[in-house]
Amino acid sequence: MHVNLFDVQAGFGGAKPGTQAVTVEALTGEMDRLDIARALVRTLPDDLDGDAVRSNATLFRAAAADNRLVPCPVVLPAALGDVPGEAEQASCAVAAGARAVCIRPDKDGWSLEPWCAAVLFEALAARRLPVLCDQKHVTTAQVAALAAAWGDLPLILAGAGYRQMRTLVPLMTAFANVYFSIGSNFTVHGGLESLAARIGADRLLFGTGFPDAEGMMAITQLMYADLADEQKRLIGAGNLERLIGEVRS
Repeated sequence: MHVNLFDVQAGFGGAKPGTQAVTVEALTGEMDRLDIARALVRTLPDDLDGDAVRSNATLFRAAAADNRLVPCPVVLPAALGDVPGEAEQASCAVAAGARAVCIRPDKDGWSLEPWCAAVLFEALAARRLPVLCDQKHVTTAQVAALAAAWGDLPLILAGAGYRQMRTLVPLMTAFANVYFSIGSNFTVHGGLESLAARIGADRLLFGTGFPDAEGMMAITQLMYADLADEQKRLIGAGNLERLIGEVRS
C-alpha cells in the first residue's frame, strides 16, 4: 500500500549555535530520499532566528521555486509598528502560498493574552489559517486557552512527547480544533492506535521533525501502526490537505 505523505513538521534555513544553517537542498533531498510528496516548511532550527520578516521572505522564495514546499511563516502582533499589521500579515501570507502559520511568542517577545494577541488571532481566524504551535515555544496549557478562545481556528500541536499522553488525550477530547503532529519527539508504543481510537485518525497529521530528527522514524511509526489503510492515508496527507483547503483566500 502506498501512502501519500505531506510533512507538517519540517523546515530549513535555521541553525543552532555552532552549526551551519540547514539548506533548502538538504530538506528537498530528504524528501526525495523518503518519498515525501509535500512539506509545510518554516525556519528550523530557529535557535538563531531573530528576524521573522526576513525568514518569512526566504520561505516564500523557496516555495515559489518548488511547489512541493508550502510556507508556514511566523506571525506576531504589530503593536510596535515594526511589522505589517495583523490583517496584512495574514493576507500577504496567503497570497504568497502560505496555508498555515507558526507562532513563537516566547522567542519573539509577546504574550498570548487577549490584550496583546486578540487582533492577530482575529486576522488568522478570518482566513481560517491553521496555527502551528510547537511545544518548544507554546505550552499545552496555552494551546488549550487558544483553542477555547478561537473555536473555529485549527491549532496544530507539534513536538509533544510520550510523557504528555495523559494531557494530550483530554486536550484533544475537549477541543475539536486541536490537531496533532506525530513527528519528533512523539515516540509512543501503540500511541497512534490509542489516539486514533480515542480522538479519531482525522485529527492526526504526519510530521517528521526534520532537521532535528531523521524522518524514517515517523514513517515507520505510521506504516507499521495497527490502523486501517484509510486511516493511514488520512494521517499521511489527507487531513492536512483538508485543513489547508479550507484556508480563505
